Amino acid sequence: MLEWVLDSLTGKPLGFLFELGPFDHVDDEQDGEIICAQIQVLDDDVLLLRRSKDVLGHLMLADYSAAGAVLDQWYFDTHFDDCTDGYLFSRDLDLIAEACVAWFRDNWGETRSVDEIGCSCRFPDTLLPTPDPTD
Repeated sequence: MLEWVLDSLTGKPLGFLFELGPFDHVDDEQDGEIICAQIQVLDDDVLLLRRSKDVLGHLMLADYSAAGAVLDQWYFDTHFDDCTDGYLFSRDLDLIAEACVAWFRDNWGETRSVDEIGCSCRFPDTLLPTPDPTD
């Protein structure tokens, strides 16, 4: 799984969003814990990892700047309301991937299969240039 997560994140563009969770999750009203992880590519080769036992929403970031973010420090505060188990900013792709994989291993243990993990990848939208009206 670690190799797959690393491959999935390598060389991705600014704004790319990689999400992992139960493959059979249907809606936000599901009972019980829903182990989720979300990794987003920010500016300057920084990645944001968020982990939660609730469904993680898509962030509405004003920009993808990581200026001012302290790297390689785990945060447990409530900056993100849906992020129940902390978040991390880092340029270390191995650290991000290992923290993501460990999250699932530690929470699902030996009783769940990696076949039960669903994945979603979202690329940022690109707006087309406005056509010149004189053409």
